[in-house]
Amino acid sequence: MTEKMIDLKTCSLELDESGIIELHIYPNQEIQPEKIKEIFENIHEHMPEGDKLLVTAGNKATLSQEAREMVSEGNVTTQIKADAIVTEHYSHQMSANFFVRYNQPQRPTKLFKTEEEAREWLRSFS
Repeated sequence: MTEKMIDLKTCSLELDESGIIELHIYPNQEIQPEKIKEIFENIHEHMPEGDKLLVTAGNKATLSQEAREMVSEGNVTTQIKADAIVTEHYSHQMSANFFVRYNQPQRPTKLFKTEEEAREWLRSFS
């Protein structure tokens, strides 16, 4: 059940009752560092009770290299305890695996094939 939803034109944020924020990147979008800042400003302002991030993406959606580096450094937020990335498309599996291995995020980050598995893992962070 959705508690709050925000549309940011290239992506959306949706908070559920268990504190999971779903960041869904719309198809054919490349998220830049400025958009990462906007995403986390909105999370802090409108979803302060959210503390786990579930990332899903439409076909051909991605983060730029600079945006991946920004997110992995962990300085954009201390609010989020863990990240689950759902990789339904092969291209997302490749880029997400590279992100986790190369950028080595500063908080627990794990890849999943289904949203259900991702949500279950995120619920273990209370």
